Amino acid sequence: MTAIPAVHPDAVALTVFRDHYGQPRTYTIAEAPGGRGSIERSVLIATKLGFIRVPEPGQVGYAVLDLLDRDDQPVQELCIPTRRAFTWWYRTLGLRVEATG
Repeated sequence: MTAIPAVHPDAVALTVFRDHYGQPRTYTIAEAPGGRGSIERSVLIATKLGFIRVPEPGQVGYAVLDLLDRDDQPVQELCIPTRRAFTWWYRTLGLRVEATG
């Protein structure tokens, strides 16, 4: 398993994308109130819990965690490996479904 890299310096928000029964599902963007420091803490906790990993070729996770810059453009992508991990992120970030299909 590859170590989680440092949080991208431009990351200021997070969002999640996943495949829901063959349909793409996007979630609301969660702004980090404490800036990059808040994101780093969440990533550190999730890493210790096994709730994120580096995407690796040939491995499919439950969802994708996108770290976004000020323009809401992805600057880093991590894998959410399981439904349990997704639920943790969903609750931690207060995510809601934004779009399906």
